[in-house]
Amino acid sequence: MSKIVSIDGMTWMHFHHPSKEEIKEIVETYDVHELIEEDIADKTTQDKIDVYDDAIFLVLHFPKYDKKNGKYMSNEFNIILGKKFIVSVTKYHTNHIESIREEYNQDLREDEDRDEHEFKISPYYILYKIIDVMYDKVLLALHKFNLDLNELEENVFDEEGSSKDLLERMLLKKRNIVFLKHLILPQADILQEIQKATMNFYEGDLDVYFEDLQYKTDKILANISVAMENAESLSMMYNTLANIKTNSIISLLTILTVIIWMMTMITGLYGMNVQLPGQNVTSTFFIILGTMLIVSGWMYILFKKKKWI
Repeated sequence: MSKIVSIDGMTWMHFHHPSKEEIKEIVETYDVHELIEEDIADKTTQDKIDVYDDAIFLVLHFPKYDKKNGKYMSNEFNIILGKKFIVSVTKYHTNHIESIREEYNQDLREDEDRDEHEFKISPYYILYKIIDVMYDKVLLALHKFNLDLNELEENVFDEEGSSKDLLERMLLKKRNIVFLKHLILPQADILQEIQKATMNFYEGDLDVYFEDLQYKTDKILANISVAMENAESLSMMYNTLANIKTNSIISLLTILTVIIWMMTMITGLYGMNVQLPGQNVTSTFFIILGTMLIVSGWMYILFKKKKWI
């Protein structure tokens, strides 16, 4: 358990993967509905918002990158929002909670407007900061994603452009971008529901903050759409180059087969157990060998002229 902020009667508590005892402590400390205890204990893959008489319960999902396998996972955020408190619970540890705390304290120190300062000492502003910082994290991840796509595009045209490793990296990128889309897409509607719910708990104007979050949501989805198109285009390019390379190999093998077939036919004729011209002449071997080389060379020149090789 970690007490992040406690100022002027407002508290922010953060828990990472809390035990049953810690969850029960949250419910008892802030006297919230018992259904919230069940929701925190039972993990879900869906974003949602539940509004109670004295609190709002949110479930949001943000991406967490697993360096070991190169995949994004869903880090579930359970948030309890009251008039004078906010409790955040995450499935996985995230260093961004600390950066949110630092940004929040910086905002309080730099703010000279009294009304604005009083608003920022509220759980609603902390909720905004949590979502805002996590969205910034997603935008940064998308920027790196596009850089990785550019690197993959260069590798596609290298000699190892059709390697297994490159194909695995491309498929992993496509998986990650689809995952991000499915993770962020539902949050546009959730933000609107949060904005409506907070009106019953706070009389101030929160529109400007929710408009900022909505703008970032739209920006994230737009970037995801572009990244998905780039990933799909790169995949098609890879498949085209792989097909060209495969066709070239097949063509080469076909040509070699035809050349070897001519040579096999000639040697096969002189391998028969019948009387053949020149079979008792020593120079016949060299004549047959020369004929095979001439035929092979002629076929090579013919295929080259036809641009088959």
